[in-house]
Amino acid sequence: MRIDVWSDFGCPFCVIGKRKLENALGMFTMGDKVEVVYRSFQLDPNAENRTISTQQLAREKGMTVEQLKAKQAQVAKMIKKEAGLDVNYDQVIVANTFDGHRLVHFAAKVGKGAELTERLIRACLSQSMNIADHNVLVSLGSEAGLNERDVAEMLESDAYKDSVKADIAEARKLNISGVPFFVFNNKYTISGAQSEEGFLNALNSIWDEEKEFREEKARSKGDDSCTDGVCNV
Repeated sequence: MRIDVWSDFGCPFCVIGKRKLENALGMFTMGDKVEVVYRSFQLDPNAENRTISTQQLAREKGMTVEQLKAKQAQVAKMIKKEAGLDVNYDQVIVANTFDGHRLVHFAAKVGKGAELTERLIRACLSQSMNIADHNVLVSLGSEAGLNERDVAEMLESDAYKDSVKADIAEARKLNISGVPFFVFNNKYTISGAQSEEGFLNALNSIWDEEKEFREEKARSKGDDSCTDGVCNV
């Protein structure tokens, strides 16, 4: 089974959905047969890289500082409870995530796409790191075992820009307007951060349905096929 997950690194519900899916896969008896692929999505593709004060962010959102801090505390509490991740809003960094998504595609080529996705989420939400900064991305890539020079050269090139754009274009075709969004076997979809039970029920239902389809296909092929000059008719 393959699960494609569209998400963005600074999205609270994306990290919650990611953790819930991981927990469900841990309970799923065929969890080792499931491939999870992280796909690119930008909640704010026009984001300009900057560090801003709480006061300025509150003004931009049309809130008082007290309202903003209360909202941030609420989100941090939710992520801690649902995903076990400590969130830091002491320093507000706005970062365009496009190059981070390029790095995930680059890492996926050596089987480290999921690892880089998790590391970028932590860097963005928990460590207030500027994940648009190439030096930061090189460091994060190195932590995941990637060669620093290779990462730096990739970031300075146009590599994987088309891959990110292709993921975003595919999201449009699927009418994805919010993340996280999960696609199972290019056929079944789930929108939003579901509970572990919800994901587990979906995994079991889809696995059973697909298994039945494969068995039926195999029976059909066995009853009406020709092999080595012999036909079952």
